[in-house]
Amino acid sequence: MPMYLKKPALELILALAFSLLALSSYPAKAQWRPASQLGLSTVAPPLELNDLNGKSINIANLKGKVVVVNFWASWCEPCREEFEELAQLQQSYGSKGLVVLAVNLAEMKPRIMQFLKGNGFAEDSIQILLDRNSTVYKSWKARGLPTTFLVSKSGKIEGVWIGAIENVDSNEVKGKIEALLRQ
Repeated sequence: MPMYLKKPALELILALAFSLLALSSYPAKAQWRPASQLGLSTVAPPLELNDLNGKSINIANLKGKVVVVNFWASWCEPCREEFEELAQLQQSYGSKGLVVLAVNLAEMKPRIMQFLKGNGFAEDSIQILLDRNSTVYKSWKARGLPTTFLVSKSGKIEGVWIGAIENVDSNEVKGKIEALLRQ
């Protein structure tokens, strides 16, 4: 190893290289993966976080509902583009038993409010949860941002969209959600 590259610097360079490699292979648009293909548990991991108003939301209390769990951040461009699609899902299917939970990674409420207002979203268009330390993100084994999990009424992870959902009216998205709502 060259003398000018100390071990911490080399580790940083390697970490950055692996991060760039991971980002370059991230899909431009959402790709559906059944939970079984990803080796995910059939039961959704625990998820209990506060919303923007400080109210605790626990996914265990949502049994009997179909739940979309989306991991996002306002600095993530694909997440920003997808947000409207998620709001549309909530609006279209909320009365039929769908709940969209937008789990924000490590951002403070003022930053999230700035994003919502700057993009014309009402504060209650989607239930936003705060994962300040990314502990839920890690326990759900999300694979980058955005990652969106589809959870059945019984609390089973059916599958994951890796990447931004561009069209909630597509048969892939609508069909999977409507099938679960009918169960």
